[in-house]
Amino acid sequence: MSIFEAKDYRSYLKVHIKGLPNKGRGELSRIAHALNVNTTLLSQIFAGTRDFNLEQGLQLSKYLGHTELETEFFLLMVQVERAGTHDLKLLFQKKMQTLKTEALKLSKRITTERTLDEHEKSVFYSSWIYSATHLFTSLSAKGVSVEDVCERFDISRSKANEILQFLLRSGLCTEDNGRFKMGVQSTFVSQGSPHLLKHHSNWRVKAIQKSESLKEKEMMFTGQVSISEKDFAELREHLTNFIKQASEKVQKSKPDEIACLNIDWFWL
Repeated sequence: MSIFEAKDYRSYLKVHIKGLPNKGRGELSRIAHALNVNTTLLSQIFAGTRDFNLEQGLQLSKYLGHTELETEFFLLMVQVERAGTHDLKLLFQKKMQTLKTEALKLSKRITTERTLDEHEKSVFYSSWIYSATHLFTSLSAKGVSVEDVCERFDISRSKANEILQFLLRSGLCTEDNGRFKMGVQSTFVSQGSPHLLKHHSNWRVKAIQKSESLKEKEMMFTGQVSISEKDFAELREHLTNFIKQASEKVQKSKPDEIACLNIDWFWL
């Protein structure tokens, strides 16, 4: 469960612990040790007769490895439970909803290593070939040559060299004896960027081209549905979490090929 899907911190912690290896056996003891409290207090908190104080909530959030935004959300859940009046509880719940909306902005959930300047963005997002070549340079420990890029993407040597020199200047690649390796691993186009439409269209056109020769192990899906606004929002959150998990998986993966993931979810 994403923390932003949780209604309260107790249900969130119970789901989190249950999802750990061996269903979280021994986790309460580890949490108690991290917070420097006894397990009796934790049992009372999980039973709903006590609550974490804010200091304990912050320490627990650090133990759980939360991001800054997740930590703020977790502490708001603690404050909701500790609130002494209905109005105060509503105030914290309203702040939670604001943070939840903020969390849906993928730029807050995906870590990037470098932000390209506007000129670099205008070049990098002008064609799918720039990001594809950038990814291609990650496939070999010794790097790739201009000839390798020409052969892989069926482009001229001058075009391959132009692309690689741009990636080199912008820090997206490094070069050693004519071999190019990935430098900065990830780039991201935020919502509202004038380059976003071009970025989306580049890869969706590429997907349409690929659909004519789709292999059995690959997949594409297009579905039109009628759905409630509530369920639409819930599925959007699930997709956002999947993208975050996929991004984390990709960052840790040792690459031997390059791929493209396109996801669309919008009102008709």
